[in-house]
Amino acid sequence: MKLPKKAKDYSDNKANKKKCLLMYSGGVDTSISVYLLQEYYGYEVITLSINVFQDPNFAKKMAKKAKKLGAIKTIVYDAKDEFADKFGAQIIKANSMYDDKYPLGTSLARPMQAKIAVKVAKQEKVDAIAHGCKGRGADSFRLNMVFNYLLPKHIKLVLPIGDWWPTRQEEIDFAYANNIPVPVPQDNPFSYDDNIISNAINYGVIDNIEKQPPEEAFMWTVPAEKAPNKSTEIEIEFKEGLPVKMNGTKYSLADLFQKLNSLGGKHGIGRIDMIENGLYGNKFRWIYEAPAAQILINAHKEIEKLVLPQTSLYIKHDIIDKKWTELAYKSLIYNPATKALMAFIEETQKYVNGSITLKLFKGSVEIVKRSSKASLIKLDPKDVVAQDEMNTVPFGFEEYSFASKHKEVISSALN
Repeated sequence: MKLPKKAKDYSDNKANKKKCLLMYSGGVDTSISVYLLQEYYGYEVITLSINVFQDPNFAKKMAKKAKKLGAIKTIVYDAKDEFADKFGAQIIKANSMYDDKYPLGTSLARPMQAKIAVKVAKQEKVDAIAHGCKGRGADSFRLNMVFNYLLPKHIKLVLPIGDWWPTRQEEIDFAYANNIPVPVPQDNPFSYDDNIISNAINYGVIDNIEKQPPEEAFMWTVPAEKAPNKSTEIEIEFKEGLPVKMNGTKYSLADLFQKLNSLGGKHGIGRIDMIENGLYGNKFRWIYEAPAAQILINAHKEIEKLVLPQTSLYIKHDIIDKKWTELAYKSLIYNPATKALMAFIEETQKYVNGSITLKLFKGSVEIVKRSSKASLIKLDPKDVVAQDEMNTVPFGFEEYSFASKHKEVISSALN
């Protein structure tokens, strides 16, 4: 088995009781990282669990585990509402499905988590900061990009798993050999990264594109054939592009994501098996579970079709949404171009009001009913005011929509 090596500054770190803040989820990588940072790097470890998880108690459970692993301090930062309101909201408004399938959960969680970690690192006056990503996918890049830009020069970036670069099985075997508790059995090679928007699953047989992912790999969803034989209807009410009520009850966006992940998962909704075009131009297979995102984006797109004029709808769905999603996936969420595209999207959202009724059944999301006062279907003459507010010529003539206001944004998106 390939083993990690002691860092060159191990003795100095140990002698001077240097502290390292570890971004810690409690998974295989970060559980092992607590051990490595102590035994191979000489740091006293403070763990930071940024709570964006589907399980409401998961972060606190993991903090307790970190203490058992030897962390001198554990910090739980509740970021569910922040994640939902700042980033989940943009995902819905932009109908954001990368490669037409993946709703960017982890892609947007990572830059946000890194920014929070820098703030906490300064508060705790640590000497180093670390994460458990190896660099196989894009997460290491997303975190490191923010760290390299925001970290003070006196705080060192440490990559315990990246320095070691083990196989997944080597990690798990190392954990069991050193009595490091990890959330999977020794013969389970799967890796999970979950937040309220998506659960990303990889490694093991999932890497083999010629094999079907085994049922034990999934955490949130049942197979469609084992879903209930009776459908469930839900009504989602939107205000300015965001879901605000389900079946007449108000929910925060974070709570709505969690409830729909549970409900949709029971109906077999949200399983995604895709060949993803990676950040570096590479291709690989990923499995995701994203019931709430599939439900909400389907409903949101449908209400946009109802209230947005044809040209505006085409420009938004086929150009702006896709370009915003691509830039966000590439960790350019704070880039001026990405913000400009979102400004265009926001302009359209003030008309996206109404409700969509959906039927959840055996892995499918079916649109049942649509309702909006801003509907452009079969307008009576008295409804011309609504069209005038959208800067369209009434009764279906060539429209002069949002595009005329945003020529520069559209031009940059096309280039």
